[in-house]
Amino acid sequence: MNEISRNIGENIRAIRKQKGFSQEQLALRAEINGSYMGQVERGEKSPTVDVLSKIAHALQCPLEQLVHMPGTPHEESTYAEKIASQLQGLSVKEQEAVYKFVKQLVQFKEID
Repeated sequence: MNEISRNIGENIRAIRKQKGFSQEQLALRAEINGSYMGQVERGEKSPTVDVLSKIAHALQCPLEQLVHMPGTPHEESTYAEKIASQLQGLSVKEQEAVYKFVKQLVQFKEID
């Protein structure tokens, strides 16, 4: 198992758990074999770009989030980019709720 495959697998597992999917649910949503999904998450298999694209689509997250490596320039992204990345995959109603919350925080700060 190489470091890149292991990191990609860890990223997929973390995002999957954050979204509340089981491994089987993710495999079904991505239309890939369940045992293969487990091998990818453990870093035992190196998925193709097509498979990664299916997984990203099933997780409703950008492909770059799956292949992100610790210490890469992605960590230097702006906070606005980080927030936008977290909003991906949320429903419009959920995004609206987050927007209203952030708006209230900014207005509260302006009062100080």
